Formats: sequence, C-alpha cells, structure tokens
Amino acid sequence: MSNRQRSLSLTMPLELLRVLCGDTVTVTVIYNRSMEPKAIVSPAERTKALTSSFDAEVRPLIDLVDKLRGYGLDRDIHLPSVAVIGDQSAGKSSVLEAISGVQLPRGTGIVTRCPLEMRMKHSEDKDMWEGKIMYKDKHDMHHEEVILNRESVGDLVRKAQNKMTDGAKGISDNLITLEVTSSDVPDLTVIDLPGIARNAVDGQPVDIEARIKDMIRKYVKRQETIILAVLQCNVDIATCEALKMAKEFDGEGGRTLGVLTKPDLLDKGAETSVMRILNNMEFTLSKGYIIVKCRGQEAVSEGQSLKQALDVEEDFFRSHRHFSSLRPSQWGIPNLSERLSRELKKHIKKLLPELKEDVRRKLLETEKQLHDLGEDPPETASEKRQMALQMVTKFINIATALTTGQRCDDTKFPPEINNLYSNSRRSFTELIKTAERKQPDTKNHELRTDLQQRMDSSRGREFCNFGGKFELVESYARDYISKLEAPALQCFSAVHSMTTEILKIVAEKCFEKFPDFAQRAKDVIMKTRKDTNHECKEDIQSYFEMENLVYSQDKTYGVELRSEEEKKRKEKDEERERKQKNATKFHIQIDSDSENDEDVNGVDKVLMSLTSYYLVAARRLCDVIPMIIQQHVFRKQVKGMQILLMDIASDERTMVHIQEDPDMAYMRNECKSRHQRLLLAEEELDKI
Repeated sequence: MSNRQRSLSLTMPLELLRVLCGDTVTVTVIYNRSMEPKAIVSPAERTKALTSSFDAEVRPLIDLVDKLRGYGLDRDIHLPSVAVIGDQSAGKSSVLEAISGVQLPRGTGIVTRCPLEMRMKHSEDKDMWEGKIMYKDKHDMHHEEVILNRESVGDLVRKAQNKMTDGAKGISDNLITLEVTSSDVPDLTVIDLPGIARNAVDGQPVDIEARIKDMIRKYVKRQETIILAVLQCNVDIATCEALKMAKEFDGEGGRTLGVLTKPDLLDKGAETSVMRILNNMEFTLSKGYIIVKCRGQEAVSEGQSLKQALDVEEDFFRSHRHFSSLRPSQWGIPNLSERLSRELKKHIKKLLPELKEDVRRKLLETEKQLHDLGEDPPETASEKRQMALQMVTKFINIATALTTGQRCDDTKFPPEINNLYSNSRRSFTELIKTAERKQPDTKNHELRTDLQQRMDSSRGREFCNFGGKFELVESYARDYISKLEAPALQCFSAVHSMTTEILKIVAEKCFEKFPDFAQRAKDVIMKTRKDTNHECKEDIQSYFEMENLVYSQDKTYGVELRSEEEKKRKEKDEERERKQKNATKFHIQIDSDSENDEDVNGVDKVLMSLTSYYLVAARRLCDVIPMIIQQHVFRKQVKGMQILLMDIASDERTMVHIQEDPDMAYMRNECKSRHQRLLLAEEELDKI
C-alpha cells in the first residue's frame, strides 16, 4: 500500500478522507451481509426517488379507490385510505408538501380546518404538472376549479376552507379533494386531518378540541384506514395526542406508521431517546417509524424550493452524528413516500375481496329498499287517478284478506296485522267463558230454596204436582241472558278497536307515498267505524231483545234436557251405591221409602229445565254475537270503505292529494343515488 493509500473505516466522512489522503482515494469495501448497504443517491437521482414506488399494480389500485371515493361510495362503505393525524403544528402539512411538491396553507394555530384528500398521480412526462380542487361549500354548492400552477395551491385550499366553514377559525367535516399529476409525485392518496388543538382561540368554538377529535375518530377507528401519525421529535412522545388516539383504535399498532418531524430542533443529548423510538424500543408500532426533515417557515421565507429541501434533508441525515447510523429506509421524505405507496397498495389488495362483498351486499339492500319505495310518483292527472285506484284496490284487497282470516306476506307491512282474525277469535272465546261463568249453579242450595219459595208463592188451588212452572223458568232465563249483554258489547268494542287500528296501519303503508291521501283514507276508516259502531250495537241489542222470548226448538231443547236427565240419573245411582256401601260397612239398614222419594213438587225438574235452556241460549248467543260482529266490522265496514275510497280516488279534486311526501321523495332520490354509485363501484371492482 502506497503512502497515498490507507485502510480506513467507511464510517469516516468522505471529506475527512480527502483531507487525510489527498484527492485520490481508493476505498476498499468489505461487504457484511448482516449490514444493510447505505447507497449514495446522486442529486440528479434524488428527486426521482419520490416516484420509486410506481409499478404496474399501484396506479390501478389507487385509481380504483379514488374513483370509488369520487362516486361517493365512502358514504356507504369504508374505503381503504391513509389518514394523516398529528398535534397542532406537528408538521403534517410540511410532510405533505414535501411528498406532493405543492405548498399548502401555513401559519399558526389550526391551519388544516377541513379534511384534505390529496390524490397524487405520477406522470412519466417530466414537464407535466396538473392540478384540480373540488369541494362543497357550507351551502352544499359544488365547486371544481382547475389549478394553473402549483404556487397557487395554498391560496385555493385556504379559499375553499373559508367557504366551507363559518368564519376563518371554524372547521368542517366535509372533504376537500386536491388532485395533483406530476412527474415528481408518487402514486398515492392521503387524507390530511386538522391538527389536534387543546385550547380554543378567539373566533373558534369552545369545544374545538372535542370536535377535531371526533372528526379524527371517524377515520382512524375504521379498520380500512392506515394511520400516519406525525410526531415532533422535540416533544415528549408520551404526551402526543395523535399517538394516543392511534393507540386507542389500533392497540397493536398494526395500522399505524409513525413519522417524526423537526429533528433539527432537538436539544443536545435528546437524540438517544429519538433513536430508541425510531428503533421501536419505546412505543412499539408494527409498521415502525420514519424520521424526516422538512422546510421550516424560515426556509420558505428565504425561497428554498421543495427540491432543494430534499438535498438539505439528505445532507442533514448523512452527516448527523447520531442519525447517520440509521438504515436509509428509516429516514427521508423519498423513503416515506415509497413506504406509504407500498403500504397503501398492500392494504387495498388485502381489503379488495371484503370490499367487493360489501358492495354486493349494499347493492342488494338498496335494490330492496328501492322496491319497497315503489316507482316515482305520477305527474299527469290521469296517471294520478290510475295510481289512486290501484292503491285503493290494494288496500281493500289486504283488508278483505285480513278480515277473512288470510295472511298478508308482504314484508312492507308489520307482521302483527296478520293477528287480526286470531285475536278476534280470542275475544269470541272469552265471550264463551264469560257465559259459562255467569251461568247460575242449579245445584246451589240458595237457588233451590229461592225457586221453591217462588213456586210455593205462585201456587193456586191445584195439586202439588200440577204447578204451572214455565213462567218461573222464563224469568230465570231472562235474568241470565241480560247479564251477557254487557260482555257481548265489550267483545264487539274490543274487535272493532283492534280492526280500526290495523286498518290504519295498512292504510299508512298502502298510501305512505302520499300523506294527504293517507289521511283521507284514515278519515274514511273513522267514518265507517262510526257507522258500523251504531249499526252493530243496534243489532246486538235487538238480538238480546229477541232472546227475551226464551224460545228453543223442541228437538234442540230436548237433546239438552235428556242429557241433563241422564246426568241426574247417574248422579242418583252413584249416590245410592255410595250409601249402600256405607250401610253395609257399618251394618245399617237403609229405609227403602227414602230411596224412592220422588220430587213431588217438581223442583228438580224445573232446575233441569233451567240448566238445559241456559246451555241452549249460551251456545246460540256465543255463535250469533260473533257473526253479527263479523258481518258489520269485517264485511260491511270494508265494503263501505271500498265505496267511499273508490269515489275519492275517482274525484278530480282528489288529485291534489296525490303529492308525495318530501321526506319520501328525498329518501327515494338518496336511494337512487346510492344505487347508481354502487353499480359504478361494482363495475370498477369487477375490472380488478
């Protein structure tokens, strides 16, 4: 080895080598596979590093998500994205400036006041630069403007924020979309969110911190979001709200990439702590950390360009006594850009199958909702009349089906409407039970005594076995029947009220598109209810007047009487047998005369007659009353509604009521809009 050659460590700076060895330096590199090579990038190649992530897969995938977001699909489905969060003045906008090559609004306090979606598209044309900004102002007016030069981007973003918020200090949840196409940007889309402010300043809402955090949570809580947490090197990382929020929704750190900024502001000796963070030894993130140095306000004021800032950044890290030992992939805007582009591509590919499934599922749900909402409302008088007649016909058909015990399987209607007939039957059954409860007990001693006294008091000069007993039977029968009139009217009232409520539900659903017409239908229901109520009550009361006749066909009454006589005979036989057993057991002689005692006065026969007639009358009443109720409530009322509604539907003056509810119209338009964007999304996804 000559005196001009030396064996020196590669860790020694190149300039120092020249001082020690002269202009000609021969460097022998001993390659260690355990060490990552630290390639030196020439100034000419440095700006190209921003586009190093471009490949045949990245652009189509990012374009796909951008298109889906452009269609408004993020209103229905969470889309893969990169959300940039950080404490106020952490350097988020500076990082995005360096990546995108455009200057964003700068200043103190909250500079980013609306979510800013930056769509960066790489172009092979070195001279190309195109920009476009899109947003909706606070009045929901859409704005779209072509950007002529990159220097005006900051002013246009600030102008958009002012139009979207109340005053220069307000914030908005609505998105500003900034598209940039250039040869020095990567294929990447990120969403910059407002910095986390701790205190409100003049003109800001007092709850500014809570509002900003709520906005950030909407993005970072989604599993589809990659979180880019921007943190200042010169601030205690444990106090950074951005990292706390990232940890809250991404506990394992699998979706979070940390970016450390402002390394040039570190106090001497603090570098060791930052190195531990960068090496994932403090607050572990699966994606790790990258450190960057962006332009400060002073550099901007001095006119330093973004390309010059990249040179300054590289010189800073390569010559730094601590950071120069980092792997190249751990520092610098170019590496951050490449890493983000790569991570977003992987993230989109991973989520594509689930995204396709979500779109298909939402599409089916939307198509069903559109079907339920029905077609667009008619415009001409003829079309309105035809629709009114169709709606009335449907309403009457459903009402008829329900009141005849059939089911309506249209899922548009609540299932409880199908319970009308079965619940009515329960009311009819309850009437039977009431009739049984109120039937006098003919074995009751008090009834027997009362009957005996009344028979004795009504007896004339006839022999004891010739009493005229029918008047007594008739009196007891009328008394029993009168006790059932109130329960019968109560049964009618229950069925009538239930029917009215169900008819109202059916009317609301059948005419829901036209609230005014629905109200007319409800008015018809109430009118026919009133008519039915009066007529049905009259028929029920008339029926009870007929029951006062106390009449039955001999054959009908005879069947019940013979049944009661047979029952009485069996009871006597059982009683005789029981007495005989007891007499035998205790050696007692039974008086044969007592066994053959006859009901000389006929009290038992009268009681059997009463029991027989109670059964005949109760059975007849519990059949006829439900039939009267069904005739009026189910048949006549439905028929009356049909006549009145058909007249209304045919009336020229009714057409004014065929006006769709504004909320329903809005819902249909929203549903159509969602259906359209889901169809477009499905078409785009099928191309991948």
